[in-house]
Amino acid sequence: MSSELPTECDPNPLLIIDLDGVISPYGTTAHDDLRLVRAGGHRLLYRPAVIDELNRIHREGRISLRWLTTWGTDARTHVAPAVGLDDFPLLEALDLSLSARQWPKIEAVQRQVRIGRRFAWIDDDLTPAKQLQLRQRYGADGLPLRPRATVGLTLDELAAVRLHLGNR
Repeated sequence: MSSELPTECDPNPLLIIDLDGVISPYGTTAHDDLRLVRAGGHRLLYRPAVIDELNRIHREGRISLRWLTTWGTDARTHVAPAVGLDDFPLLEALDLSLSARQWPKIEAVQRQVRIGRRFAWIDDDLTPAKQLQLRQRYGADGLPLRPRATVGLTLDELAAVRLHLGNR
């Protein structure tokens, strides 16, 4: 596993990434620029070019990547190696037993990302209402992105993330 600086001590902007619908678009057939892999007993689609760009971002060391997925540590131990993605830590292990009062992922972001820290969060479940909630709390520091779940994360979306996190 990679060396891990606790989120609150890490000075870099954050890129928070979901797995299903983001790294792995929904579907069962590899086509165009998609590849199919088995990971943790599941068949997952992914885009090698997106994986390469995420690895480049990670290796540059100016943006800290964090998983935020219901896959938990399986994203690190099964999925990342299967698709060729560098290892990076979880933002937080999700407690999926919490009441439906609030989405566990948004609670994790609110606990782990301080006001004034730049971040981008990519999750196909970031509805307009959830995006508004984030903008109200974090203003221009936060960039919530919702890729189309059947398409997944694109290089254009990663370019927007780089622009947001690289500029102040």
